[in-house]
Amino acid sequence: MTIFLTTLLILLCLVIVLLILIQRTSGGMGSALGGGAADQVLGAGSAAQLTKLTVWGILGFFILAVLLYVTYQGQAGEVETLQRTGFEMMSAPATLPTPTDIDVPAPTTDPVPAPVIPGEQVPLEGKKSE
Repeated sequence: MTIFLTTLLILLCLVIVLLILIQRTSGGMGSALGGGAADQVLGAGSAAQLTKLTVWGILGFFILAVLLYVTYQGQAGEVETLQRTGFEMMSAPATLPTPTDIDVPAPTTDPVPAPVIPGEQVPLEGKKSE
């Protein structure tokens, strides 16, 4: 149910954005983005219908948002009830692994080569420098 309502809410958002974009503007940047295009497509008296559709779309958006909120809160309440009553399937395992049960690799004793500073003579392995 929540997936359907969420999808419907997203589609309604897109419709509202398109309705707002095609309404008549008073000029400026809005006319460059397609403002007033509805008059060319739907006729000169389309402003009142677009305004009504926009209002109904926004009303539907708020109703869907509240429905989703109530649905999610109901699901969260179910989880809290299960946690308060000590639901057995959600409890922690009876035995936890101890540190001795975990295989940890032994540290290596390989010598780490010393960093070489530019301009210094590097001693060769097996030969001692004088």
